[in-house]
Amino acid sequence: MEFGLLNLLFPFFGAVDHAMATLLPAWSRLALWALVGAVVTMFLYRFLSPQKRIGRAKREARAARVALNRYDGDFAGVAPLMRRQFVTAFKHIGLVLPSTLICVLPLLSLLLWLETSYGHTYPPAGQAPEIQVTPAGFQARWDAPQGQAGVAEIAVLGEGKVVARVQLPAPVTGVARHQWWNWLAANPAGYLPDDGPIQRVHIALPSGQYLPWGPDWARSWLMVFIPVMFVVSLSLFRIAKIE
Repeated sequence: MEFGLLNLLFPFFGAVDHAMATLLPAWSRLALWALVGAVVTMFLYRFLSPQKRIGRAKREARAARVALNRYDGDFAGVAPLMRRQFVTAFKHIGLVLPSTLICVLPLLSLLLWLETSYGHTYPPAGQAPEIQVTPAGFQARWDAPQGQAGVAEIAVLGEGKVVARVQLPAPVTGVARHQWWNWLAANPAGYLPDDGPIQRVHIALPSGQYLPWGPDWARSWLMVFIPVMFVVSLSLFRIAKIE
């Protein structure tokens, strides 16, 4: 596994998902991941954020907004009210933002892992996906389409010789040279050498489909994950009275 801050939890996610796969189909595992993501994110935010101060800041901002809406005088009198509204609004944001940024990191890690694990699949045995190489002029060969049980491999050829080999331990759709942001989110397939002739390899892998109805784009993992997480998060927000 290539290093990336958001990839640190990938082994844990993979082990838990593998254990659940012995009992549950993919769509129900995605629903459970959405449930866990919502619960952990909301309660972590509640624990880390200054709830009393946020509640007080929200009330002050609401009072400032009401006072401004009710004002019916000249411009000289409205300026302090406008300033008060901006001050209370930014105070509220300042109290919420730090804990929100911390809480979103585990969720981003989960989303990245789900996209890597559920976003696409290997093609069926005996079939090869369309592969595009940048820059043009190179050809690509799908050498080892072993499916989920093995590691697929792509050979990039130039002038009849193999100039690069790309292994896909996970069904990712692109491999490129290492960029600075890969220290945050690493590519599990690794990277192309900086001094090599190839800049990027794009693999048109089939999209993962986990619902039995609708067009292809509406059957992805996001169509299971997002609605469940939204409903659970909204419910927790109200039930737990999170500010």
